[in-house]
Amino acid sequence: MRKLRWISLAVLCLCCTTMWAQGAPQVFVSTGTAGTIYAVDTIKNTVSLLVSTPGADYEGMVVAPDNTAQGANDSSTHYLVYVCDPIHNSIVRFNPGNPGTLDTIYSGGALQGPQCGRITSTGDLVVSSTAAGSGLWLFSGVTNVAMGSGLQTPTQVVGVSGSSEGLAQKNIGDILVVDNTNNQVRRAPLGSALSTTAFISSGLSQPFGIARRGDGFVYVSNQGGKPNVLQFNAQGSSPSTCQSFNGKDVPKFLQMSLDNTLYVAVSGGTGGSVRAVNAANCSLQTSYPVPFPAVGLALAPNMTATQNVTASNGTSLINFGFAAFEMNQIVGACSGTISVGLYSPAAINTLIGLSASPATPAVNLGLDGFEAVFSTAKVSGCLAKDNVTNNFQMSHFLSVNVTNPQIVVCDDANTSCAPGNVNLIQIGMFPIGGYLPQDLSSSGSKSLRCNIFMVNAQQQSGAPGQEPGTFCGFQSPVNDTFSPALGTWNPALASSFSAGKSIPVKFKLGTGLGADACHNAPFITDAVALLSVAKVSDTNGVPGFLPIGLISNGSSGLAQPLFKADNNQQYLFNWDTSSCIMPSGVTQVCPKGTYRLTVVFLTNNTSLQTIYDVQTTLVVLK
Repeated sequence: MRKLRWISLAVLCLCCTTMWAQGAPQVFVSTGTAGTIYAVDTIKNTVSLLVSTPGADYEGMVVAPDNTAQGANDSSTHYLVYVCDPIHNSIVRFNPGNPGTLDTIYSGGALQGPQCGRITSTGDLVVSSTAAGSGLWLFSGVTNVAMGSGLQTPTQVVGVSGSSEGLAQKNIGDILVVDNTNNQVRRAPLGSALSTTAFISSGLSQPFGIARRGDGFVYVSNQGGKPNVLQFNAQGSSPSTCQSFNGKDVPKFLQMSLDNTLYVAVSGGTGGSVRAVNAANCSLQTSYPVPFPAVGLALAPNMTATQNVTASNGTSLINFGFAAFEMNQIVGACSGTISVGLYSPAAINTLIGLSASPATPAVNLGLDGFEAVFSTAKVSGCLAKDNVTNNFQMSHFLSVNVTNPQIVVCDDANTSCAPGNVNLIQIGMFPIGGYLPQDLSSSGSKSLRCNIFMVNAQQQSGAPGQEPGTFCGFQSPVNDTFSPALGTWNPALASSFSAGKSIPVKFKLGTGLGADACHNAPFITDAVALLSVAKVSDTNGVPGFLPIGLISNGSSGLAQPLFKADNNQQYLFNWDTSSCIMPSGVTQVCPKGTYRLTVVFLTNNTSLQTIYDVQTTLVVLK
């Protein structure tokens, strides 16, 4: 029987000296009928005029990648600012490095009152409309259209009964739209039927702007009554006042940076301002004055989020909400920081070219067309027992169109890149990743210093080591609850276990394809598979996301959380639910609730994408 190929890769990573500011280093501000757009330098605390168009009504804005740009391998020159003018039914865009050239992409069509704006993972511009009943419109693939290419034609995708204002993206790719007329926030699953559902239906008064924190918390600006910004949890409930406004100050649009700094455009009596608010505790950090009432906001993509690294029981989980990074099998000291930044698909394509790996970018669903790239330049230690290896996992919110996720690693200068050997399966509302093996360092520092991101690897026709196989389902006592053919869950089929017990997770891989593949030996026994677990709802059914670090019990593989192939030609991992590693680093009995179990295959994909498709199920701890 042929072997499934598992490539082992060593990557040389060099040190980086790049420093990043808190929040967004540059904020773009529109001023409505003043017809001006300013750039606020939040580091130097200066304001400069970029655009002045007498008679224009510049309101909603969004920054989008410029996928036609060439050259640089970072995001700094690969983005444009899109601005909506709802009075004149037009949308313009410009390069902040050359703001004197405005490119009109829309004017005077069926879309009335465009108000901007989010970017999808496929580079589409989604625009709201101030016209009642108009709803959301989509400009397909606009980030791949060069400046000066002429007017683009949008398609109406979702109708909303009232006047639509601010937009935000849920992590799974749905759009949240502010219905100003009906004092609601509606949820619009793009790609489904032309309908929306209520996400927030109480507590709002003339809502206008909206932004989402990395972990899903939502912020809405209210202009009615006593103007304020309200904070809601990820389910759109439990409102609390985050910011209040006095006098003639009125909050307009909102934007959230990667490190959860909330920016609020404020319209005042004689001028305006931009408030920078720590969304973790709603404390006001800084207020930047601008000459006219501030209306719209957009954030330059050269920003990062950074978190401290601490290890407990050999694991360190750094969860940014929109993406997560976990190091495990740690022996000895572990400290420093992990950062994540934004790269445009054009920049990612440049790096893919350096890796010589046939692949395309795997854009994060919640990041306006940009890709999240992890930097480990400031990690110290966190090594496995060989004292040279960092084992880690990655998680991103990826589209179902990313069928073959793979890791690429670049040195910190982004001059040398190489693909990892790991194929990561992504599903549902939070995809869970797998290991990148043995990344070595230089100069004897024994610490991983790289830029790391995911791509959608392309199949190579005729590549050696491929064989067709069939996933034969989860075996008792764990039931199958997900139908890949239908793309649906049946939670009623979930197996129930007592929290604190060991759960044997088992499956087989049949040789070949078809109904008989799982009925007769021989079975494939040389694949390498990883178990990833996340709690997705509590005992009351309230959804959420809680990634769990795993500890095996008994016969499972030593390199946790890898499955072990046993003498019965099956794969086994005994999940010890009495010792779950929480995001805080604390090891405890797993909390009660519903968990999503995902099998991730680390071996090379087959040409037919059979056993490497999504393999996942639900279990309940009670």
